[in-house]
Amino acid sequence: MAYLNPEATTPDLDEAAAAVGLQELVERLGGYETGIPPGGGDLSQGERQLITLARAYLSPAPVIVLDEATSHLDPATEARAENALATRSGTLIVIAHRITSAERAHQVLLLDGPVPLLGTHETLQTRSETYADLVGHWHT
Repeated sequence: MAYLNPEATTPDLDEAAAAVGLQELVERLGGYETGIPPGGGDLSQGERQLITLARAYLSPAPVIVLDEATSHLDPATEARAENALATRSGTLIVIAHRITSAERAHQVLLLDGPVPLLGTHETLQTRSETYADLVGHWHT
């Protein structure tokens, strides 16, 4: 987990694991020192994503870009991880197709056609028929 922050302490690792919901997996694997073979071994796609999200949480990077980084997570775990990363200092950019990610965002950039639209989830629903349709299709 300390791949992007080799100076991370055990309390730092504990905080990151708790923040993204990784504690159960850490315990099941036998702790932070457990080696994971290349390709993730027997871990599911979602478990591998959680480890990567914990690494991002620990990273000192001032900007984090998540590109479909929660695609293998259930909605509750996705929300927990995105909210945890949003509490870090710095900038979080989330690229996602799930409307739930847009609903949590401070600003949403809609790229559809020649003119990009920037606004909150609420304002884009009134300013963009395309966005309103996406929201409507997601929730029905």
